[in-house]
This record gives sequence, structure tokens and C-alpha cells, in this order.
Amino acid sequence: MRPHAHDSPTQRILAVFDWLFRWFSEPDYRGCSFINSFGDLGVTSQAVADIAKAHKDAFRRYLADLVAAADAPAWPTDQLVPLAEGAMTTAAISGSPEPARHAKDAARTLLRAAHADVATAA
Repeated sequence: MRPHAHDSPTQRILAVFDWLFRWFSEPDYRGCSFINSFGDLGVTSQAVADIAKAHKDAFRRYLADLVAAADAPAWPTDQLVPLAEGAMTTAAISGSPEPARHAKDAARTLLRAAHADVATAA
């Protein structure tokens, strides 16, 4: 991911979804390997479950850092994560990169609401 090439912290968050669109557009995209591995082996292998959880926790921290840098309240992080994760799964099943665009639109709406909360509280 190269969201740091964007000007504002909010643009950096939205760039995550642009990166997802490019990833989903790759001809060999079959979904997130961590989600797939957890689905296949997570119940029977604690090691697989732990690795998948660690990866997803790191992704959440990455988004949380981007949200904090955007001077937004923390709550959008808990909504942005399932948007991205759901887009990964939906893109793999549908064979289309479009879930990344839909998730980006929803993320933009969330971020506007978060910034409105900050402005209202001030």
C-alpha cells in the first residue's frame, strides 16, 4: 500500500480502498489468504487462527493510525475494518473489483460523519 502519496490523512484512508481495487483487479485474485486459511483451517489449527488474527489485528491498527492522523474520533476504525474485509470476500466471490469502490463510498460517508461529530463537539 502506498497511501502516503496522498495529500491529506483522509485521502490516505480512502487510498486503502483504491489499493484494494487494484488488488481485486489482478487476474489471480482469489481473496485474502488469511481469511481463506482461517476458513479452511482456523477451527482445527490454533496456529493458523493465531496468525490470521495477528494479521487482521495489524490491519486494524494500521487503519486506526490513519484515522487518528485524520483527526477523526476513533469509532470509524471499527466500521472501516469490516468494510475492507467484506470487500475482500465479496470481490473474491463475485470476481469483480467493484466491492472496493462501494466500500470506499461507504468509508467516505463514515469519515464525513466522523468529522461532523468533531465539528459539532467543538
